[in-house]
Amino acid sequence: MAKRREVDSYEGDPLIPVLNLVCMLIPLLLYGAVFIQFMVVDVNAPKLAQAPAQQQPEQNEALNLTVMITEQGFHFKVNPKKRLPWMNMSTETASAGPDIPKRDDDWDFAELHRKIKEIKELNREEVNITIGAEDDIKYDILIKAMDHTRGDQDNPLFPVVTLTRGVV
Repeated sequence: MAKRREVDSYEGDPLIPVLNLVCMLIPLLLYGAVFIQFMVVDVNAPKLAQAPAQQQPEQNEALNLTVMITEQGFHFKVNPKKRLPWMNMSTETASAGPDIPKRDDDWDFAELHRKIKEIKELNREEVNITIGAEDDIKYDILIKAMDHTRGDQDNPLFPVVTLTRGVV
């Protein structure tokens, strides 16, 4: 009769199973990293400008479109020579009511897009827009406003966006 040998339990280094697991997880994690994408929003920093009296005449004819986002809605500021009838005549954003008020406690991005389109039709050569928001406006609202004012690749509206802090 053959004798049975007793099999000793594994008495090797206890780190080997852990190292095997780590060696299997590294390629899996590297493979999964391919699916992560980062989005970049291209925005210009505010520029220092000359005083209005020192600007050239062609700069005085620029649209100077500014959209301010407040808790009441969207406020538009443009060159007074290019003001549209639906825009508030007040020069102070805080005292004037919004040009596009909030609807049902939410910003009306569809109306913002329509108004921006209307402004673009009258000023086809203009590509610059300045967007500002109050400090308590969420970042998501600011990005949505930027998306609606930029347009898309087929129909660009105002693709050069400059952000400003606060309401001017």
